[in-house]
Amino acid sequence: MRPYTFSNNIIVEIYEFEEFMKFAQTAPLIIYESEFFSSPFIDEHKIRSVNCYAIGVRFQGLPTILKYQKTIRNTQIHSYSNGEHPKDVIDSSMRVFINDLKCQLNALKGSIHGEKKDSSWNDFLR
Repeated sequence: MRPYTFSNNIIVEIYEFEEFMKFAQTAPLIIYESEFFSSPFIDEHKIRSVNCYAIGVRFQGLPTILKYQKTIRNTQIHSYSNGEHPKDVIDSSMRVFINDLKCQLNALKGSIHGEKKDSSWNDFLR
């Protein structure tokens, strides 16, 4: 298991979804924020990742914001259909994930003020 990452002294990033869900069940508020593929050639917004936040969770005795980021790296994508673009498959998988969050945790769309965003260039640099 990877260690926790503290950012801005109030947000703890959790890398395992099951562990995030364990804490999220007790959170008074769950929000999610979609990040999109960026390209001058894409007319519609295709989701590339989803940031989930459990706000007001007691973590090591302190009220905290927990973060989980759903990306292609921690998603099992099944093989692509004939002619189906990988970005369409990723977008579809992320939309199913968002729908599950809404159903299981009553998650709301929102964002955390001041939370740094990953640049889409990070995908190319890794």
